[in-house]
Amino acid sequence: MIQDWISVVVPVIAVAISMASLYFARRSWERSNRPLVTAFVEENGEGFAFDLKVSNTGNRPAVNVQFHADEKTLAKLLEPDANAQHKEHFFACFSPQSTIALLRNGETLSTALGTYGKDSPWLNYGAEARIGIKYSDLDGQKYHSTIPLKVYAREGFGGSVWRRST
Repeated sequence: MIQDWISVVVPVIAVAISMASLYFARRSWERSNRPLVTAFVEENGEGFAFDLKVSNTGNRPAVNVQFHADEKTLAKLLEPDANAQHKEHFFACFSPQSTIALLRNGETLSTALGTYGKDSPWLNYGAEARIGIKYSDLDGQKYHSTIPLKVYAREGFGGSVWRRST
């Protein structure tokens, strides 16, 4: 009787382990084979201008990439006295009309975000705000991430960098 029980239970356990392995292997494959979209603010050259950059560091293309955040959150990144034209330019980066139709894997795109400094600044240097990124893969699987955007010089993030003399 025990041999009959063992001859039934062992194959059932083996099938259960195989099904669990298949489930976890599939889940792991889906998590590693997908687009992974990030965004950051980067200084444009040596000046006071900044770009908003979006990058797909995953291994599949992303479609319909869109940034979103409420106006109050985005306003943290702006100087309080920024003029209406500059605000319109800034908020356009986060509007549905600025949706990126296709972002290939390994691709980084940029758009002008704003300036800070002496002549009519509109970005609040050092300010940080959390924004959302929505996108899909080619099969229609939807993804959503929340990331911090910070207006600062990425190179020399601690306050300075060493420069080599030429």
